Amino acid sequence: MKRIMFLVLAIVLFSCKDKGGVPCQVPPPDFSMWVNKKSEVYKEFINERGNIDSTHIALYKQVDNTKKEYPMQFHYETNPQGETYLYVGTQLWFENDVYTGKAETLYLQNATKTYKIEVNGYMKDTDCGLVPITNEIYVDGVKVENHYLAK
Repeated sequence: MKRIMFLVLAIVLFSCKDKGGVPCQVPPPDFSMWVNKKSEVYKEFINERGNIDSTHIALYKQVDNTKKEYPMQFHYETNPQGETYLYVGTQLWFENDVYTGKAETLYLQNATKTYKIEVNGYMKDTDCGLVPITNEIYVDGVKVENHYLAK
């Protein structure tokens, strides 16, 4: 019986090999815009009670005269400098229609305004999988840095 146990244990141990390298996993891409809580633009995304006005906020793409809406996510984050930002974004698939390698136009709508967002980016194949790379973002024709709608 001990021999059989030893044999099974030896087989299990020898069959487990370290594949080497650092294991990695890439989360699905997202598209987001950040709004500084102290900015005037922030007020457009808040209702009269001071909460995120999620019922009037939409991110969509115009496809053949129809709106293709993306499911929205909202949360707040504070940077190391103590500035709080509202995250307005959506989760995408690895095969998506935002990071296509050419300029794509999205619209971010709230209760008072609709922003035209032009995104130029692509999906880069890395050792860990596909990751989104943003070349440029223009909001209403003005280039923005690092996905900030209002810094």
